[in-house]
Amino acid sequence: MNNTNFDNMSYVDFISFLQETNRCPGGKDTINWILRNSFASKDSNVLEIGSNTGFSSLEVARLLHCNVLGIDVAAKAVETAKQELMKDTPEIQKLVKFQVGSAYDIPCATNTVDLIIAGGSTSFMDDKSQAVSEMYRVLKNWGFCSVTNLCYHQEPPKQLLKAVSDIIGVEIKYTTEKDWIDLYTKSSNFEVYKFESVKLAAQSDDTISAYIDFFMQKPHIACLSPQDQVTIRRKWADILAVFNENHKYLSFIRCLLRKRAIPEEPELFKIEGHKYAFVNIT
Repeated sequence: MNNTNFDNMSYVDFISFLQETNRCPGGKDTINWILRNSFASKDSNVLEIGSNTGFSSLEVARLLHCNVLGIDVAAKAVETAKQELMKDTPEIQKLVKFQVGSAYDIPCATNTVDLIIAGGSTSFMDDKSQAVSEMYRVLKNWGFCSVTNLCYHQEPPKQLLKAVSDIIGVEIKYTTEKDWIDLYTKSSNFEVYKFESVKLAAQSDDTISAYIDFFMQKPHIACLSPQDQVTIRRKWADILAVFNENHKYLSFIRCLLRKRAIPEEPELFKIEGHKYAFVNIT
């Protein structure tokens, strides 16, 4: 490839070329939080929506040894996830399946899923309410849906939102944690079972530089011409500089929603910090 090809690559194609592992906010710690608090077990049927390159689905199977289905609308991401799966142990290969699928029409029967893992993919959906309705449909009564979306704890400058939007090719809006909670609870009978908000932070220049160096040493990049490597490093550095600035304003939520089979009265004296105790109580 030449410099022009790299310069003109979309964000999705560029990240795919770099082979960056797509993790949910908080990475393995978040997966651990979800599984501990959802009471998932080896007998659970787990569905990941927006499985991307397969990180979360594989980690769930490694921890619980349960059946996991990961779906994503991007065929290229699904293919990468399948490749990652084939690198894993035979036991994990038997437990995990990846396929192309849409959150608007989830390929699961009604009331068959114990735990849904819905990460940041919801941010990229035009009809979010339809996706939430589908999640609610396939989930078993009293099952859990985990949500780990990025949100803003402070409104960022408009020019920064535009810069992030221009990079990823999707309009990014100022979205708060309450906006996400309202989306899930006002369009379905989801109970906010457990919730926390985690602030993110910008990283130092040295940390960013070391991160870029890691990618430049990957064999499929290190073998390219010096000119191509310069272009890739510059493009990656420009992207990460914008993302790093955005992290000064970003948080993410870790939220477990439970599908109620019957209406319940609200709990009054909740532990401190459970700010969504009264959301959608009937």
